[in-house]
Amino acid sequence: MIALEVVAWSCFALAAYHYVVYPLGVIVLARIAGERKRVVAAGARQPTVAVVIAAFNEERVIRAKLQNCLELTYPRELLTIVVAADGSSDRTPDLVREMADPRIVCLHEPERRGKGAALNRAVAASTADVVVLSDANNYYSPDAIERLVANLEDPAVGGVTGAKRIFEARDRAAAAGDGLYWRYESLIKTAESRLGGTVTADGEIFALRRAQYAPIPRHVINDDMHLTLRLVDQKLAVVYEPAATATEEGSLTMREDFNVKVRMIAGGLQNVGGEWRTVFGSGAFTFKFVSHKILRWFMPVFMLGFAVSCALLVRTPVYALLLAGQGLFYAFAGIGAWLNAGGRRPSMFYVPFYFVTMNLAAAGGILKFLRGAQTPLWTKAAR
Repeated sequence: MIALEVVAWSCFALAAYHYVVYPLGVIVLARIAGERKRVVAAGARQPTVAVVIAAFNEERVIRAKLQNCLELTYPRELLTIVVAADGSSDRTPDLVREMADPRIVCLHEPERRGKGAALNRAVAASTADVVVLSDANNYYSPDAIERLVANLEDPAVGGVTGAKRIFEARDRAAAAGDGLYWRYESLIKTAESRLGGTVTADGEIFALRRAQYAPIPRHVINDDMHLTLRLVDQKLAVVYEPAATATEEGSLTMREDFNVKVRMIAGGLQNVGGEWRTVFGSGAFTFKFVSHKILRWFMPVFMLGFAVSCALLVRTPVYALLLAGQGLFYAFAGIGAWLNAGGRRPSMFYVPFYFVTMNLAAAGGILKFLRGAQTPLWTKAAR
């Protein structure tokens, strides 16, 4: 009985800490600390920048992406765009070449070896001071590059990540949930950044000095997390710049969003397994990483432990009440799933539905990692 109560309250406490205590704690501490002070390196100047885009079969969006890059306000003579279209079997390479702008470089080879290999090739082909890693399906705010590279004037900063935004679209099932998720993430990352750095960059908008780019091993899935950990190894911070935004559409279906989350969590666990000395031996970074990332990935375990322990303690009124509350929440999620399957938006049931779906994806990511089934190649989501 006592052991079950310990399990129940431990699981509840870990969930409450991750979702409420840690976010509120870093936000309050960040407000006390104030704005992050930048130390500008002597002789700082505007660096040359290469926007690096890994574009596998992106013919639907690549022209709009390149047009967005060409319209950025960063000085044109300092900006190049390198597109690595390796493995593409559609018209992506042809469409890139048709842009006929000297600032655009197209790389293409028939073999598909994964995003990391494509990024490595593109960065190696660049001579710019700074590389900005991007995806083909997002669009930068006009001054995004200026906002990012300004942070790199501080020699203590190794990388800068921007804010991910989701277009509001009722025809895309994951748009509302992803939009809410990224707003929540933005609050946490802003606070973490003021307190010395955030825990991982977002590969859609990630700037770092080319000299500090660490080639991504072929087997790595989460290239952005790998590069973040390499910078942390060098005692450099990765900071968050919310004024630099990358906006994209949400997944067309919850199934696609589910698959993306499974892949990302399996990749995150892969990084932890391969870089455990950095993850668990980096002081304040370790505390933030465990609180922000690892607890989230293992949340399905805590949810299951809480539900099972409450069920086994159901004869005690307080646990019967807690079990009933969980049952109601999961019932709401089930109604949301039923409405979504019928092509209707779940409205008031959307948050429980999205929350449960993403935690099921986390469980799927854990299982995929344990089976060793993760691969740097993936099934491309529909655009």
